[in-house]
Formats: sequence, structure tokens, C-alpha cells
Amino acid sequence: MAAIAASSLSYGIGGTQILWVPQGLLEQIVSTHSSYQTHHVDLQHLVNLISCIFQNAAVSSSKMSCCVSTMASSVDETMMQMLRRLKDYSWNAKVVLAMAAFACSVGESSMLVKHRNTDPIAMYVETLKGHRYTTTDFTVLERIGLFKAMIDVANTNLAFLAPSISRIPKEVHSIKDAIACFPTAAYKILRIVLQITSILSKKKDHFESTIQELNVLANEVSHINNILQEKLTLCLRDAEKYTYEDITIRITKISISEFIDKIMHYVRIQGFENLRNKHLLFLVSDLDISIDEIKVLNWLYERNDQMYEIVWLPIIDLSMSYDVKRFWELKQLMKWSVAVEPTRVEADVVEFVKKEWHFIRQAIAVSMTSAGEVVCQNALPMLWTWGNTAFPFSDKTEQILWNSVDERHGWKLDLVLDDFIVPELRSWIENRTTFVCLFGGGDISWIQEFTEKVKYAAYAAGVTLKLVFVGKNKAKLGLSKTDLSRDIKVIESEIRWRFWTKLESILHAKIRHGKTTTAYKTDVVIHEALKVVGHGGKGESWAVFSMGPDPMVTTDGETGLTIMSNYLNWRQDTTGLRFLEGVKHYKEVISRDVHGCIKVHLPVLGRVPGIMVCPDCSKVMDMFYTYRCCDE
Repeated sequence: MAAIAASSLSYGIGGTQILWVPQGLLEQIVSTHSSYQTHHVDLQHLVNLISCIFQNAAVSSSKMSCCVSTMASSVDETMMQMLRRLKDYSWNAKVVLAMAAFACSVGESSMLVKHRNTDPIAMYVETLKGHRYTTTDFTVLERIGLFKAMIDVANTNLAFLAPSISRIPKEVHSIKDAIACFPTAAYKILRIVLQITSILSKKKDHFESTIQELNVLANEVSHINNILQEKLTLCLRDAEKYTYEDITIRITKISISEFIDKIMHYVRIQGFENLRNKHLLFLVSDLDISIDEIKVLNWLYERNDQMYEIVWLPIIDLSMSYDVKRFWELKQLMKWSVAVEPTRVEADVVEFVKKEWHFIRQAIAVSMTSAGEVVCQNALPMLWTWGNTAFPFSDKTEQILWNSVDERHGWKLDLVLDDFIVPELRSWIENRTTFVCLFGGGDISWIQEFTEKVKYAAYAAGVTLKLVFVGKNKAKLGLSKTDLSRDIKVIESEIRWRFWTKLESILHAKIRHGKTTTAYKTDVVIHEALKVVGHGGKGESWAVFSMGPDPMVTTDGETGLTIMSNYLNWRQDTTGLRFLEGVKHYKEVISRDVHGCIKVHLPVLGRVPGIMVCPDCSKVMDMFYTYRCCDE
């Protein structure tokens, strides 16, 4: 009640207690407001539009026509209805939205009046909306300063939402004083807008009296704006003391329990009952998280049988403004909850996820049990590799899953594909005479020649062929369905992203489990996955051949083409079920004297990967740092 009590004090300009309201009314005003603002709009864009509308309306010099919605029995009742409707917006946003609504009415009136005599539709709309005319024109409204006062107060309220202001601790006097007056200031301004709208909607016999009433209200808006401007000046002065750099210096290291308490506080204030006693995945990302990543995660989330819930924790650079539109676009795509609006994430929380959870730029998902125990600092690689089978997303569960994969013979089709990538996967594996060829690259001439040779060899061997093109890598658009023949299944968009991320996640898991310098001798999975990711990362041609549940054969593009082009030379006893065995044997024959080292680019998912060994020459690979701002 401290803020409410402070808000009921007088803020006088020239002896006028313009922001005073009775305590009972103030409590009623505050009761219409949500404690957490879940609705956001691009307010700067709205203010720009308001200004443009007012300027053009004044230039048009047409008579004012104002349409007023059916109002309640009194201005007070209408005010309460309006405040309740805007409950999920901040007090400052309410003011800007009210100005936008008024500007919309002005703009509509201007257009209808301007085209009334030339456009029948304008005349019909005008009649249907029941517009009534006054002798007031827009140039008069501009002359008395009404438009300017509205634009000024909208800009002032917008300024309070700047990141520099949001960084001021709430206990600082300037910000406390400003916050205390927001409810009454917003109430007064919205009430004035309603009064102006009401005056303009009535036919007045005396033009001068109408102008006088509007002039008084315009002055009141200016007075309120002056009060807000004084408070804004004090806040801006304090904002200089609270730069992001200063905040990070003063941050004390918080414990994991304190951190979890803060995160759960974000969740509790939104009243997400579905999160109670649930296993949680905290999705931590900046606003550059890919749309494809969200779509894939949505697919998995909707099929998790309520085993877990996801909460997005958006992290931004607190020293800079952020793309509000982008945030709300991402939020609308997500099927899960959002912990808090980005600027409300405290600086020590940002520092914690960067230093303790090793969040750099790539999204991570921290797995936490219903008891508040963190069991994995990044469960995304598990999700991309195993899907919901990896629940409860702990290192132990992942180890059990990998132990079930034979290192020497585990390079199989169902490891790199799933139902999301290829819905027909299960039938392909069960039909042992189905020969599946996954391939990629950007060279259309190679693709045309390679697929022609594969089709011939498969036909001659008497097997059913399934050709699947998965592009160059997840970041590049590559070729589309229209570029390839109809009998080739083309993996596109988020499905292609899923394929490449699944392969990268397999490598990350192997690295975490120590399969690096010695694994090339025994672990075929890491050996072959490195080849595909290496070729795909450079946009080179490659191919993987599979039949039924047997281990796959991986080749670079040139080798794959050579194998299929020379089928007649090695076809003896390799038809039907023995076709894949023949491919493998012939590859071993022609690859003995061929050396083709690769380069692998892996995103940093929390920690820098360890030492890797070339899958072809068995030498330890050099490691370089690559800084990239966006996907190619």
C-alpha cells in the first residue's frame, strides 16, 4: 500500500492539484491493473503513427467527425471498463494506447470527410457509423495545442520504458516516485481523452464554448506531462549511475538455489498452475534463436505426454535496447510458457547463466526436477538425438541410451532419422529389400549423375530404392523440390535443421563421454557422423547407404558416384539382400589408397568441444575458433 498512499498525494502545477484522486478511487484504479504485464506492443511505432495522423489531419483542414462507441452511463464507468480492458499493459503503455485509439478516430474521421462526396463507400460507412458533425476543424485542434500535448505525453510515457530506465533499482527514490504517480497520471490522461472524445461527438451550438472546453483539457494534459517530465529527468539522471557495466561489477555471485528461486519467482508471478510439481526445462536463448529450432521443439513438446514443461528464459544484452517485435513473434510461436519479458530478467541472473551454465549464443535447455534439482545443464542435444525417450534428461539417462548402441555396428538409419524427419522410416527399416540412399551437396550436375547411377544399380540389383536429399547443411537453403526429380524425397526447412542438428548432437554427446582421441579405433558412430557433418559443413557432396536394420555405409560424393557407376564390375552375388554388403565391400577396395581429410564445424553448446581425431587419417585434428554473427 506504500505506492498507493504515495500516489494519492498532490502534484501541483500553478497551485492545481492535478494528480490528486480520493484514496478509494485510487484503490479502485490500482485494482484494475495486472501485477505482471503480459501484453506488449511496439509503442515507438504507435507514437510515430499518432504523430503522422495528427500532422496530416491538421493539414487537411476538414471538419471534425468523431465516432464514439456506445458509452457506459457515465465517464467514470467507461473509465473503469477501459482500465480493465487494458489491465495486462503497463501504466505507460495504457497512455500510448489511449492516444493511438484517439488518433485512429481522428484519422478515420479525416478520411471519411475528405472522400464523402467522391467515394460512395465513404458516404455509406459514414452513415452506418452514425457520425455527427461539429463545426470544429483539425487546424483549430492543432492551434490550441491539443495534438501537441497528446504527442508529448505519449512520448514521455514511452521514455519511461527505455532500457536505461528499467535498469534503475526499484528502491531508488526517483524511480519509486515515478512509479507511484503512474496510476493516477494514466487515469487522468485516459479520462481526459474520453472527455475530449465526448465533446467532439456532440453537436455544439456555440463554437467558442467547445474550443474553450478543449483548450482547458489540452492544458491539463500539458500540466500532467510537465509533472511526468520532471520525474523522467530525475530518473534519467539516476540512470547514468546504473549502466550495465556498473551493475555487472557490483553483482555478487549467487548460489544455484538463489538462482532457481529467482527463476521460479518469474514463473509464480504469472500464475502458471500447469508448472506446479513438474519437471521443467528452462530454455535459455537470445532473440536470435531459429524458427526451425522452435518448430522442432514444439513437435517434441506436444508429444511428451505431460512428462515435462518448458519455460523460456530470454536473455538479451541489458546495455542495449532489444527488438520487441521479434520477442513477441517468437513468443507466439512457442507452445510453452515464457518466464518473463527480457528486460525484467535481473542482471545477476544473466551473469549466472553465462558463467555457470556456459550460455554463449546457442540455445540451451537446463533440466530441473520437480524438487528443484538441476540434473543436466543442457538437455537439448539429448532431445535432438533421442527425442522424449531421453526423459528425465539426465546424464545418467543419456549414458544408458548410448550404452544400448553398439559402437561397432550402431551406425544405423534409425540413429540419424526419426519420424519427424521421415514418417515412413519404420516401414523402410522393416522392409529388408528397401535400399535407402541419403545424400547431400550443392552440385546439381553431380546429383543428376549420381541419382541416375543409383537408380540403375538398384534396379539391376532388384531392390526398392528410396532417395532422400538433405541439402548441404542446416544453415544453407540449397536446392529445393523443383530443382530435383519427383522420385527424390527432399528434406526442407525445420526438418533439414533437425537432421543436421541430430548429427551434431551425436558428436557433442560422444565428446562429452570422452569418445575423442581413441574412439576412431572402436566407435564407428563417431567415425561416420564426423564424415557426414564434415562434408555437409563445407557443402560437399556425400552419400549414406542403408538397407533394413544393417549398419550404413558412408562415402564422400566422388566415392559414392564411383561405386554406383561401376556396379557391373562388382555385382556378382550382390543382388537383393546382399546389395548393401556389396556396396560396403567395393568401397573398401577403392578407398584403400584414398586420403580425404575433413573439417568439422560444431556449434558451442555450453562448453567448447574437446580434442577430435580425423576419421580418415587418424591424426589429432587442429582446433580453431570461428566467430560468426549469423547463419550463411
